[in-house]
Amino acid sequence: MSDPDSSNPKPLDVDPIPPAGISEILGLLEVLDDRKGRDRIYTLARDLNFDFGNLLCIVKAAEMLELLYTPGTEVVLKALGKKVIETDMNEKKKIILHQLRRLTLFQFVKRVLTEQEDKKIHKDKFLETLAQVLPKERPEQIFETIIGWGRWGEFLGYSQDDGYIYLDHG
Repeated sequence: MSDPDSSNPKPLDVDPIPPAGISEILGLLEVLDDRKGRDRIYTLARDLNFDFGNLLCIVKAAEMLELLYTPGTEVVLKALGKKVIETDMNEKKKIILHQLRRLTLFQFVKRVLTEQEDKKIHKDKFLETLAQVLPKERPEQIFETIIGWGRWGEFLGYSQDDGYIYLDHG
């Protein structure tokens, strides 16, 4: 007897990432560390003079990277987050790379790149792929965040000269 679901492939389970830079995430971790590892999100937004929505994106990004957690209205530094801010740049990059590899979006990116004959993909084709996989998201914004995080963690590279994305350490 055949599997009734075999003819209907399941949609890819890829989670988007918020538009936040790694430097913003690291800055938030530093602030939290200065505040004994925790603070209310509203207090952070006010004290840092951040737009609340932008701060939420940064907090969610750091949470997805498992560097902090958010019980209720608080933002709390995790041990890994503290390690990231206390270590040298090479170790920071290794930790971020490890965390990127755990995210479904970066797993998807790696799969897309490894499936290409020359292990790279042009930005335009990649944007089309992102739009198909994350139809409710803004592909250009997600692309910019993927490139920012991916370069920072040495997961991938992107050549603006020819528009190609390729795996670095991935």
